[in-house]
Amino acid sequence: MEPRVVRIPVAAGEPVVLDYWPPARGSDCAVFVHGLGSHRRGEKALHFAERFTALGWGFLTLDLRGHGESGGTMRDLTLSRCLADLAAALAWLPAPARLLIGSSMGGAVAAWHGLLHPRPGAAAVLIAPALAFPMTLAASLRPAEREAWRRDGVRRFASAWLDLEIGHGLIEDGQRYDPARLLREYAVPSLILHGMRDDAVPWRASVDFVEGSPCPDLHLLLLKNGDHRLTEEKALLFDAMRVWLAARGTALG
Repeated sequence: MEPRVVRIPVAAGEPVVLDYWPPARGSDCAVFVHGLGSHRRGEKALHFAERFTALGWGFLTLDLRGHGESGGTMRDLTLSRCLADLAAALAWLPAPARLLIGSSMGGAVAAWHGLLHPRPGAAAVLIAPALAFPMTLAASLRPAEREAWRRDGVRRFASAWLDLEIGHGLIEDGQRYDPARLLREYAVPSLILHGMRDDAVPWRASVDFVEGSPCPDLHLLLLKNGDHRLTEEKALLFDAMRVWLAARGTALG
């Protein structure tokens, strides 16, 4: 089934574009938030959409501004803007989201949304979550590189998967989101899925988060051969979500 494509005005000239598959029954819906440099129709998002909708759930996935078909640019990327984009999509959603799924940067967006907007019955699945984003991006640079980024206002980040120019406003805004606060206050029942061959976000960061968080309802599954993207394990990711939700009393189909 093809999704309904929706454009939500968030700021002047900067709509957020989303795909929505309505539920076949009831109001259960899952929402997927992509990672840095990705988009709403990535391989994992489409696989999850197919699996959730086959079981009667609704599914929504969005392009954060600066990504995909949404407005804005990567130079204006901030965590606050990402959170505003997710909030706008959830406000549009005809029924409350039963499950938030965030991948990499999207994991940080989903986690901070859950902390800042607590809701009874909410749950989250965080896939290779960059929970210290965006400050880890600056921490990966040498002091001279950080200073050049601050001075120039923009820096290019390139890898096998990304080639982006990101504004320094990301770091300035990121100081509002202390990872220590997230560790201390996060209380959303969550399943964290992380590959042990992740060369972008160390899997031990997820171990440390689960061990250090006072939240009693955190579960962690490590995939020994999984990389950061985990696209090869997408079927296993869904099956793990399904088992975890069933254990919480939420059956998928």
